[in-house]
Amino acid sequence: MALQAFSVRRAQDPVLAAAVVSEITPKNWHKFPPAVPVGGYPPINVPVVTYNGGAYGDENQATTNSTGAYTPRTHAEKAAAMNPPLTVATIITEPRGWIGPNEPYNPAPVSPTDDPTISSLAPNTAVTAVGAVPIWVTITGTKFTQYSTVETGNVYTPYHRYISPTKMAVLMDPGRSSPGIVVVKVIDHGVKSAGANFTFT
Repeated sequence: MALQAFSVRRAQDPVLAAAVVSEITPKNWHKFPPAVPVGGYPPINVPVVTYNGGAYGDENQATTNSTGAYTPRTHAEKAAAMNPPLTVATIITEPRGWIGPNEPYNPAPVSPTDDPTISSLAPNTAVTAVGAVPIWVTITGTKFTQYSTVETGNVYTPYHRYISPTKMAVLMDPGRSSPGIVVVKVIDHGVKSAGANFTFT
């Protein structure tokens, strides 16, 4: 089909041969964009990195096994990258890593020697009777913390409280107990103290 020209002159305007508008040669526009490949377009840069989580450590160890990212990962790697390389001095008094308040200690021989101990219970006896009022028993010992818990008869009891590094308290209920011996233990970071006997008569 031939292109056409249309006059834009009004009837009262003087005749001007150039006062026309012509059709534009059509372009071969795509009606739709190209189809997206299955799975989408691949990223421009795909780094090859493998790691197992957060990176933290000390002089010569790290918790990540990164193969290219997050380097240097340790103080030793950082010192080796210096020019000239530096020598890292191990700080023997600095704890390695960290531990949460209720996270268990690592098994022996890593577990510290200052585990909780119990030296006495006061009182250490109570008379069972229907309607008897519960009593607070003071636990005297060592290495207690505000995160320490108490176990009575091999069962965790929520009725305990921290007083000081050498004292805790646990609630004993003679009104709901039978005559016998109940073993009391203090637990800190998953480590149990030796038991102390509380006797119901």
